[in-house]
Amino acid sequence: MQRIRKYLILVLISASLAFSCKKVLDATPDGRISYEDVFQDPELVRAQFNTCFDHLPLKGLNYFFFANNPVGLSDEAWYTRTSGPLTDAYNGSISASNNSLETTAALNYPWDGDFWASYYKQIRLTNLFIANIGTANVDSEENRDRWNAEAHILRAYFYMELLKWYGAVPLTTSVIPIDADYSQFAKASYVDVCRQIVADCDVALESQHLPWRLISGNESHRLTKGIAAALRGQAALFAASPAHNGGEDLWEWAYEVNKSSVELLLRNGYELYDHYNVGGNYTSAYQEYFAQNPDYSATPNDRETIMENWRASMDYFDIQTLPILGGSFAGNVPTQELVDAFDMLETGKPVLHLERPYLDEQHLQPNYVPDSGYDPENPYEGRDPRFYASIFYNGSTYRVAGYPNNTANIETFVGGNCGLDLTNEKHTHTGYYSRKFYFTMYWPAMFRFVDGKPRIFRLGRSFLDLAECAAETGRLTEAMEYVNRIRHRAGFSPQVDKAASSIEEARLIVRHERRVELHYEEDRYFDVRRWTPLDQDIQEEKFVTGMRITKQTDGTFNYQRFVLGQGGGRPSKANYGKKWHFFPIPQSEVIKLESVTNTPWQNAGW
Repeated sequence: MQRIRKYLILVLISASLAFSCKKVLDATPDGRISYEDVFQDPELVRAQFNTCFDHLPLKGLNYFFFANNPVGLSDEAWYTRTSGPLTDAYNGSISASNNSLETTAALNYPWDGDFWASYYKQIRLTNLFIANIGTANVDSEENRDRWNAEAHILRAYFYMELLKWYGAVPLTTSVIPIDADYSQFAKASYVDVCRQIVADCDVALESQHLPWRLISGNESHRLTKGIAAALRGQAALFAASPAHNGGEDLWEWAYEVNKSSVELLLRNGYELYDHYNVGGNYTSAYQEYFAQNPDYSATPNDRETIMENWRASMDYFDIQTLPILGGSFAGNVPTQELVDAFDMLETGKPVLHLERPYLDEQHLQPNYVPDSGYDPENPYEGRDPRFYASIFYNGSTYRVAGYPNNTANIETFVGGNCGLDLTNEKHTHTGYYSRKFYFTMYWPAMFRFVDGKPRIFRLGRSFLDLAECAAETGRLTEAMEYVNRIRHRAGFSPQVDKAASSIEEARLIVRHERRVELHYEEDRYFDVRRWTPLDQDIQEEKFVTGMRITKQTDGTFNYQRFVLGQGGGRPSKANYGKKWHFFPIPQSEVIKLESVTNTPWQNAGW
């Protein structure tokens, strides 16, 4: 990678795929070496291939200053720090000319951000590579085939990320000539970009040498057929969704794509992580799965993970911490809305009615399901095991060195050792802390960088992608089959399996299951947006709440819901507005694009 940068000084031009990508979009050599020469040197071909992997998003706590922006923006969480990009979004300070949520160049750390420029740069590089690899001088035909497949997946992945953040974007699959006429340049439809993503993934699936799974940690950043299968399913699902389909019914196509993807994954060794060491460090397979790092071997213990963050693990105890651990800040803490979403284990029923979970706009009047078994005076008893795997709540425990029996009791009541404190960024602002991805114990002298890595694609998500498509096409039994497979792994008995008698009921069940199973994995933010028509606000995020717990003199607790945010009846998060379906295209890029095309480019509302 360094050698090609040494030999090539690129003179770039672009008026479309982003004037933002001017440093790399269209290039001419400076006379010392040409791209034709590059692709005749096997070592430089390999180096050029390596550049295609630049800017792969890290996800998780790798947005600016160790935040997870999609989680913090959604109704799953509230960010406890008093400054930073998420706080800017909450109070309405984000603009097209100043979008701090895309901050990258700070503190010498490669934060995820600057998506428009970074991803179009990578698309240009993958287009260049794909155009030349067929005739390039390579050290083996196996590498030619595999590299071509991976370049197609990379292009598809970068386009999928652009769609998520910006909506419809320009689509190009070839290198744009320097003298191209950009005056007619325009965005492609959301659906057309998704179809191209599926097509690119299909090319990769035809490869003879691209593996289905990585078996060496040395290749942890490389791509697989498993990723291609999962990505094509996600693209089809997003294309068919109400906000993106352009009025076209695409659910049957999305179902066919997702059905074939799941069948391919199952046929090639992927399976849910449904085993754990009973009596060991974890209380459920779900908890153990997320607290461990992926297993690169020929016979992996983890056969669910398809793609994960390839960098070292984060220390969650430091940057998404409990006060008793002495970390930096609590970060994204779970909202009461997320806590309310976990069902009752014995009955399998939701705590709140799925169609109308709250009787008021501010979510202070929960609409309880009367026979679920939920007790508002004992709100954390008998819940979905995923709740205990993922949430630190009042009365939960954690293994911490130095406490009696090396076990700390978590007190989130006002005045407790981890108590609610709206003025302290190290303390919860909601009454809860996130536990998902946490290692089993806290021994600071022994365990560093061992918490679980973000899963970018996994079989559980692909199951739910297929379940949603099956529900929307009236295949209710099949939809519930995949929902129930997820719930069985969670710990629910088949005696309380979900069933649906209509598409509307199945839709509610699938969406509810996605919210629980995929929480804190950056799905909820994009899910509620694709489900919400573009001309409507994202109501789920308008008001979010916490639980203020006070300890009584007799040792019992009083529970009071309260609205987070600025008070005075104002929304908790300004990012609920309809313009927030998508990020603004950076204004500096819009100005350049509009100067060439003489047509509007900015996303609606920005």
